Amino acid sequence: MKEETAQAIIEGLKEAGVNFVVYMPDSFFYDVITKVKEDHGFTSISVPNESVGMCLCAGAWLGGKKPVMIMENTGLFVASNAITRFHQPFGIPVLMLISYRGDAGDGWWMVTAIGHAFEPALKSLGITYELVDNPENAKRAIQLLQTSAEVSEELQAVVFRKEGQW
Repeated sequence: MKEETAQAIIEGLKEAGVNFVVYMPDSFFYDVITKVKEDHGFTSISVPNESVGMCLCAGAWLGGKKPVMIMENTGLFVASNAITRFHQPFGIPVLMLISYRGDAGDGWWMVTAIGHAFEPALKSLGITYELVDNPENAKRAIQLLQTSAEVSEELQAVVFRKEGQW
């Protein structure tokens, strides 16, 4: 990820009031995760899978924090149980930052099927999302969708396309 993109993400999170960051280690978000762990303005937790992460985000929100979940798009499928059993029925909002594996130009044949299924899965789960491919849009999308999550009490996702990010 470009330094300017990583910095825009951190600035967007801070300006949106996010203070609790849960992440599944992901090479795309490595620089962001490193910055989050070094910044005392964030509480950060690494998780073994995305469903656990979404449950931690739910608990953080119920405890008055503003959480974000950072993951690869394959994690959406892992997190779907927590999403459909906790977040949606009880109106627990979380902003998700998701890397788009299997997107055009990814170049890794193993994730092509995930790429085809990802956006339809977001839509079928009723998750509002915005595709981002540059630093300016990253910061704006984080702020916009965090506000939307809080007002609607629904899940929101900023999806980072590979194009223009590396």
